[in-house]
Amino acid sequence: MIGPVQIELPAGGSVDLFLLRFSKDGTLLSPQTAAMAVERARRATDVYVFSHGWNNVFADAKNEYTDFIRGYVAQREEFGIVVPDDYRPVLIGIIWPATWFVTAAEEGPVIAATTGSEGMAADTVEAMLAGIGDSLPARNRTALSELLDGVDLLDEEGARRAAALVSVLWEDHDESSMAPPDLNQILMAWAALDGNVEPYEDDGVSGTIDEDAPDSDVDRYVIAGEGFDPRTILRLASVWKIKSRAGVVGRRGVGKLLANLLKGDARAHLIGHSYGARVLLSAIARTQLRRPVHSLLLLQPAVNRWCFAPTVLETGREGGYANVPERVERPIMLTFSEHDFPLHEVFHLFVRGDNLGEFNAAAIGDTDTYGALGGYGPLGVAFTEEDARSAGETYELDGEIVAVDGGVVVDGENAIGGHGDVNKPITWWLLHTLTER
Repeated sequence: MIGPVQIELPAGGSVDLFLLRFSKDGTLLSPQTAAMAVERARRATDVYVFSHGWNNVFADAKNEYTDFIRGYVAQREEFGIVVPDDYRPVLIGIIWPATWFVTAAEEGPVIAATTGSEGMAADTVEAMLAGIGDSLPARNRTALSELLDGVDLLDEEGARRAAALVSVLWEDHDESSMAPPDLNQILMAWAALDGNVEPYEDDGVSGTIDEDAPDSDVDRYVIAGEGFDPRTILRLASVWKIKSRAGVVGRRGVGKLLANLLKGDARAHLIGHSYGARVLLSAIARTQLRRPVHSLLLLQPAVNRWCFAPTVLETGREGGYANVPERVERPIMLTFSEHDFPLHEVFHLFVRGDNLGEFNAAAIGDTDTYGALGGYGPLGVAFTEEDARSAGETYELDGEIVAVDGGVVVDGENAIGGHGDVNKPITWWLLHTLTER
């Protein structure tokens, strides 16, 4: 449809939500609706831009945005928050192609389904092949189908061939400094996700590591087990693809929208979940903006925890989003949680490259270097850590970054109990904390 959708508010009345769709290459597919939103923003006091995460289709994203907006507005009455008489908000929801493959057993934007997960039927490989087929060259797609059809497990030779056929997906990245993983790294990540790696054995003593071996997980671990689950390599390929796509949509599409919105005087508030956080971070970091955005709320962000660092470890390079804090007026608020299984347990195994500080690097078990921001919180940069609190309680907004630990118990439950557990009073209150005048 052209124009905004109406959101009915709990206490009566309604607000407009402009849903703007972007293609996988960042092309804006809702130009007329976007023009209306930008024009409305010229007369607004506040603009809110929401960006959804992994495996959300249009209807899911719309419902998530609607629930968040309704909850956020309802808290005004609950806590007596008064908006200025001239308050004129504009609400924008980004819709980007983040869906890759979802099984019936998955709940929300789960990054990985490991071997033996419930609901993974025998025809899963065929469905997943169909999901990535249009992103592979025809000859690779044909060869991969022939290799994987009817196969429960691949031997190492077959796994190496499969990895080579899908490795072209790793070359589709949005930053020129990002290097794709080599086949040995892909195989090691594949085996680790299958649970089929063991520590390197030195002098026959299990669990010790050769001191002369290079400091690489490919050398520090060996592949074990009976074979490679073909579903896992398709998962690896899909995660890399969607990660890359989030950056492309942010840099080429949402960044242009944001630049137009900031030509006016309205305060811009950005809210991103999971890979949607990467969409917004890329938009801010890679776009020439006339002025800073007012606030940035990252809910369980699927980016590397060194992304804001001025210098990443011994590389001498800055994190991929090191310039973002200076482009945001209020402190950046983000949530992280040990209960977020995809970001706390899986993220660091998935993809690998040589440019730390972007979500393009991973290692076997090294969460300090390669962990997710939404799983462990930031490293390499000054920040204030706060435990999540009940709605209505005060946060100290010291410094440029405030990391909120959602692994704590609040009001009798885990504040952030899973990757998709981010649309609730605690998170609505975080936005109030950033947006109150």
